[in-house]
Amino acid sequence: MRAVLLDLDDTLIEEESHARAQLRNTAQLVEGIDTDTWDDVVIDSARALWRASEYYPEFLGLGFASWEGLWATFEGVHPRLEGLASWATWYRTEAWRSALASIGQVDEAAGVLADALSTRYIEGQRSGHPVLPGAVELVRRLSSEVPVAVVTNGPPDIQLLKIEQAGIGSYLSAVVISGEIGIGKPDPAAFGRALELLGVAPEHAVMVGDSWERDVSGALASGMRAIWISHGRARPDSDSRVSVATGPADVALP
Repeated sequence: MRAVLLDLDDTLIEEESHARAQLRNTAQLVEGIDTDTWDDVVIDSARALWRASEYYPEFLGLGFASWEGLWATFEGVHPRLEGLASWATWYRTEAWRSALASIGQVDEAAGVLADALSTRYIEGQRSGHPVLPGAVELVRRLSSEVPVAVVTNGPPDIQLLKIEQAGIGSYLSAVVISGEIGIGKPDPAAFGRALELLGVAPEHAVMVGDSWERDVSGALASGMRAIWISHGRARPDSDSRVSVATGPADVALP
């Protein structure tokens, strides 16, 4: 191997579980609700608006999640997404209003509460995502052996913030973000962009990630090998080009 490509969310840092925890944390501002299910209420409300957006085909292709839209500024996105930042301002307010309406809060005070909920969530998300055990050590170790790139789906502003807060930026030779280049995993072109930046042919590189569909299948279609971060899940198939690691601390280059 002459290069390693790494996924970010739920490969190196906690993403979805952290987002849900921050959503549940906002429940402290709402009286008389079930804290344990509030994250589902908000996500259901947000997803309805997310999927109705004219940008939804782009969200699918670039791997943007509805909960990311609740805190991303979308600064630095591909020109094809011009206007998204303005739409997102409306989306954040309406998603929280809709969540409150679903539990019967539709009075004038709901608007003020929606703004407070949005602010609490954004502050929580920007406070820093937990780094998975062994992740920083993995990036440091790999970068001492070969060039390392992060290839991640998501809005550029929040993905760059996660990398900075995780303390891994100085070890990376390249960062490829779907929202910035306008191409998302599993499209082979996303992996190709990283390989081009590193100056390495696909047969001499390996992709490490937790998503079989986006990371593993995309890497194989690009001509690379892959290491799947299973987090204890059973592997979908026995393709010999794919190695399995339970977490970042267990990754070993083929």
